[in-house]
Amino acid sequence: MYQTIILGSVLLVTLYVLKRMRDPKLDMPPLVRYKYPIIGHTYDFVTNSEGLLKQCRKEYGDIFSLYIWGEVNTFVGKEHIQEVLTRDDSFDFGRAFEKFLPLASLLKSLIKFTNSTKVLKESIINKLKFYTGRMQKCLNLATQRYIGDCDEPKVIRNIYPLMTRIIANPIANMFVGEEESQYDDVISTFSEFTTDAVKIMRIPPFLDFIYPGLQYFVKHILLSLELYNPAVKHRKVLIKHLKNQITKRLQEKEKYGNSWKRPDDFIQDIMEEESFDPNNINYEEISDKLCLFIFVSIHTTSNSCTHAIMNLASRPEYVQELYEEQLEVQKVADENGLLPFEALNNMEKLDSFVRESLRLSDGFATIPHIALKDYTFSNGLQVPKNRPVFLYVNDVYLDESLQGPNPKSFEPFRHVDTNASASKIGKNFVIFGGGKHACPGRQLAVNEIKFFLHNIILKYNLRTESGKIEGPNIFGPVKRPSDAGIIFEKRK
Repeated sequence: MYQTIILGSVLLVTLYVLKRMRDPKLDMPPLVRYKYPIIGHTYDFVTNSEGLLKQCRKEYGDIFSLYIWGEVNTFVGKEHIQEVLTRDDSFDFGRAFEKFLPLASLLKSLIKFTNSTKVLKESIINKLKFYTGRMQKCLNLATQRYIGDCDEPKVIRNIYPLMTRIIANPIANMFVGEEESQYDDVISTFSEFTTDAVKIMRIPPFLDFIYPGLQYFVKHILLSLELYNPAVKHRKVLIKHLKNQITKRLQEKEKYGNSWKRPDDFIQDIMEEESFDPNNINYEEISDKLCLFIFVSIHTTSNSCTHAIMNLASRPEYVQELYEEQLEVQKVADENGLLPFEALNNMEKLDSFVRESLRLSDGFATIPHIALKDYTFSNGLQVPKNRPVFLYVNDVYLDESLQGPNPKSFEPFRHVDTNASASKIGKNFVIFGGGKHACPGRQLAVNEIKFFLHNIILKYNLRTESGKIEGPNIFGPVKRPSDAGIIFEKRK
């Protein structure tokens, strides 16, 4: 009986979706034909996303729709991607991401934090020049700790978890200060929080075949009732260290007065906000703010850095040219081997290498949005309110008119002398989004990757364990870094 009810519900939902697609009031993007009832394009999308999207683009044009995981999703190619990115009155990334991971349920104080982009810019992004020395020092010490001297060849397999710890060091230093960032449990929280949080995202939304949105509801319940909420354990770590540091600073400021040396970090900026009450400190709210910034910074930077170092190890024929550039750049380092902020501009070949790595490590279809209202694209096709819209970014990255000759091949110096730095967004480079909602931390991420690779190139010879080019692992439309081994050997 239950099976009959479930099957009937699925069929009703399917009929509703198809009816909505045929609404005569809207000239909608074509719904691509599929061969599997109920699941639609889901199997092909999961197992061969690249091929499916390419074929659909060829047959149906720049905008088309697929029936995936119980609902119709629209995919937008290169000709109309900028409309989605710049029309923030019509498309919203935050609402779309909330479907995959209910952040408001994961971090309960997040609803009060409405100016996160402004806070990030004022506390971190606008101070990148000031943080340059600390960033390099943290990266160099973490590299030494986790990779070592490598006097003898050392093989590291699945380097991504190690990269999260290296990247976490300077980020923790900037957010919780130089003292608290020395603790292993703090670094563990910074490096592991995002990985723990997204585990719930990796469960395929099978429940949405029964009823659209059911999977989200279950996630919301699990997180809200803390039946599964990885933020709980990480929040405890952060609150413990926040209490230690904030109490210490309040006591020292009262004791030393004007002679007190003000620490420079995110915590201190929070303590100097008008809303901060030293007699009634909401540590949970501060920790949730930190968790949000950890979530948006550590994983993406570590992921991109892992792709870059794998691309470097896979292509030793380019290392010598990069090495010579880094030797020249290193001449302006101070007595501690640290570079000035301006030295980043002289890493032209390395910057091009990073941009090329970012270009070819982006997924096939990314940056989902939700249509906030019925929207008509410039070609006349319309999407209804609440329709999920994905950017078919492979259509951008494999287009010769946008990328130059041989767009499928990895050419590390493709972007030299093009006035296109690794953090510069545009019609041919959308990994950081676009419009006024483009990733505000992209310069921080690129700077960190470049400083890390600069040190790696000067310090080690590296190659893949297989001696071959190791490409990314493909999961649906997503490219994850290869877990193949990299051999590190001290440069003689």
